[in-house]
Amino acid sequence: MTTPGSGRREAEMARRGMLDLSNLSMLIVDDNKPTRTMLSRMLRSMGVRDIFEAETAEQALADMRGALPDILLLDHRMEGMDGISLARFLRTAGDSPNPYLPIIMVSAHSEQKNVVAAREAGINEYVAKPISVTILADRLSAVIERARPFVKTEDYFGPDRRRRKNPPEDAPRRRASDREAVEVEDEDAA
Repeated sequence: MTTPGSGRREAEMARRGMLDLSNLSMLIVDDNKPTRTMLSRMLRSMGVRDIFEAETAEQALADMRGALPDILLLDHRMEGMDGISLARFLRTAGDSPNPYLPIIMVSAHSEQKNVVAAREAGINEYVAKPISVTILADRLSAVIERARPFVKTEDYFGPDRRRRKNPPEDAPRRRASDREAVEVEDEDAA
């Protein structure tokens, strides 16, 4: 339950634990004006000065051709090009304004299939609505302070989808570093 003034307290707590966001620019892409306004207010409360808004993915692409934001906050479902399609375009199109742009998807559609689709499209972070300043601050911190390296395969380009440094014992070993570790262990055993 939100109490009067708790939004300000959350913003102050987030500000204390966050990086200086005052020099970053953010683009909010959402077809819902109240959501864009709410996210913009949250970002301003965290010290972000340059905030741009787009109602459609097409408008966002046009805006990005003029001034590229540092971070993109993106809705999942929109009329026309949806958030997943925009993310795929940004990651893979030859004329992408920036394939490495950090993307945080903000969506009320947080079913597992949607989160997986976002991950497969190259989204850095996923936030389920309703959103709080604390959660938004955490996701911003993740893409800034704990940015995952990008991976390119035949069918994927985007941030490394694996978050665990030590996979479960029975998980397949597909990382190059995993194979190198096994080879070293085999040599030591011989």
